[in-house]
Amino acid sequence: MPITNVFTVTTTRGIVVAANRADQVVQLHSASGTIYIGGPNLTTANGYRLDNGDKLQIPLSDLEDLYAVASSGTATLYVFATIN
Repeated sequence: MPITNVFTVTTTRGIVVAANRADQVVQLHSASGTIYIGGPNLTTANGYRLDNGDKLQIPLSDLEDLYAVASSGTATLYVFATIN
């Protein structure tokens, strides 16, 4: 079953896709601001950068969380995940 969510990403790292017992395919859309995504050690210095309007599809293995953090202020991230 697909899972959808909209996040207001701040300068504090937070989980945007929680770990699951199965693999997931995640679609991300940065709707405003600059967002960095990555694992539990995520910072703006080591994350994968998504600029306003960028879209990305990534697979997550079972038991992997996906984190996001904004470069400044707040940013909007749309998430669509399907469990395989």
